[in-house]
Amino acid sequence: MPSAPVATPTSAPAPEATEVVAVTPNPEWGVVRATVAQGASFTVDGSGYEPGQEIHISLGIDRTDSFVMDEQTAVADAAGNYGLTITIAADLLPGAYGILTYVADEGLGGPELEATKRFAGIDVVAS
Repeated sequence: MPSAPVATPTSAPAPEATEVVAVTPNPEWGVVRATVAQGASFTVDGSGYEPGQEIHISLGIDRTDSFVMDEQTAVADAAGNYGLTITIAADLLPGAYGILTYVADEGLGGPELEATKRFAGIDVVAS
């Protein structure tokens, strides 16, 4: 059975979205949680990175390794900030999802890599 994309990164909110929710992931799971309607957008943003550092961003089913969006990247600006807007597909099933962000510089691994991870919960609700 063919499946349609369920989440896509965009540079602007979906046309039907009236507000874009800003989500700033936290190093501890469960601290950040946002509710987003099917077909709406939210922005994942962060700060405190080195200028030019690449941040990897994934959206998946809550607390699993099942992703509903291909991994995306954002690059920290001159002030160490980044942002990426994601639009939830109108047909994504309502439920609990999660955002994972991390910095994957070459040679970084183990505890150093784990220390860069940030999390946010996303509750998708029917539109």
